[in-house]
Amino acid sequence: MRLNTNCIRDILLTIEDSCDFNHSWMYSKDSCDSNFLINYSHDEIIYHISQMSQSGLITTPHYYDRGISILVSDLTPTGHEFLANIRTDTVWKKIKSKGSASLPILIELAKDCALAYYQKN
Repeated sequence: MRLNTNCIRDILLTIEDSCDFNHSWMYSKDSCDSNFLINYSHDEIIYHISQMSQSGLITTPHYYDRGISILVSDLTPTGHEFLANIRTDTVWKKIKSKGSASLPILIELAKDCALAYYQKN
């Protein structure tokens, strides 16, 4: 499956919106309550959760019923940093305009683009 950066950003936003010290995010194929994720298939969501976990953006997810449901406790510090760097639409559009890239490169690009954006403003 091809990496969908919009899906990654939307999952990060969902987790940030749903989690705190006492609450985790439970994704379920049958009842996804996130408005951020309505445009993605179940396969896209679980693939990107796996990629985000392997890249250190989210805490280790727990898969139930072969991925029908997934529990994510929170973003990692790296995940929070990446999301903060891509939060503004201006920075996000600039990163996406660079074309297809691996997740580690996107994380580095996000740092550079966010730094340039905030130095100008």
